[in-house]
Amino acid sequence: MNIRLIALIVVLIGFSFGCGVLSFLYGGGINLEQAYNNNQISFVQKTYAGSIPHNVIVKNNGSQPVVVDKGTILTSDESQDLVIIENKKISPNSNDSVQAYCLEPNQKAIPHKKLKPSGIVSPEINHIIDNSEPSNLQNATKSQLQIWILVGKGNVNPYTGEARALVENQGIRYYQLRQNLSNAKNSVMEQFNMTDTTIENISITSDSNTANQWFSDLRQWLRFNLGI
Repeated sequence: MNIRLIALIVVLIGFSFGCGVLSFLYGGGINLEQAYNNNQISFVQKTYAGSIPHNVIVKNNGSQPVVVDKGTILTSDESQDLVIIENKKISPNSNDSVQAYCLEPNQKAIPHKKLKPSGIVSPEINHIIDNSEPSNLQNATKSQLQIWILVGKGNVNPYTGEARALVENQGIRYYQLRQNLSNAKNSVMEQFNMTDTTIENISITSDSNTANQWFSDLRQWLRFNLGI
């Protein structure tokens, strides 16, 4: 094939890709935190303490769809912090709900309290989310406990906050929760090849840098425009 023709095809592909990225960056897609800061979208805690998974009501007040990404952290000054565990596109001027796991075992969820997006979780927590089955209570509970182990640096107090509410909600004994937490810790350390020292130093949030944000934005653009 003619080398000039090949070069022309490469240039056209690069130009098309560049235009797509620019289209996203300048209006083709909507960044979740930007949408929140512009009062286009809001998040409200729906479920009570002890629920696994939790549900969050998402309201899109704008004229464009907004993509909510799995792994997005939702924080609150009054209720517990959460991590969204599914991808969903919220239609304009509509309400929908997304599922979430708890990120604060020592804090109870309080219904009707507002939350806000605050970055994304670490690859380890995302891995646990990817391998969980939210529709299966037993499996979802195991995933929730593993996330608590990472959040708690290997230690979780079963007598406070969401952990205590889980005992009451599922009708189990505290010794059972302690054993389940011990099993969750062993599972986490095996999955991620951790020791007691490394688990104490792990971060629960992803590194916040330009490259990560760019890929996150590109991923949102692909879901927003191509539905993938």
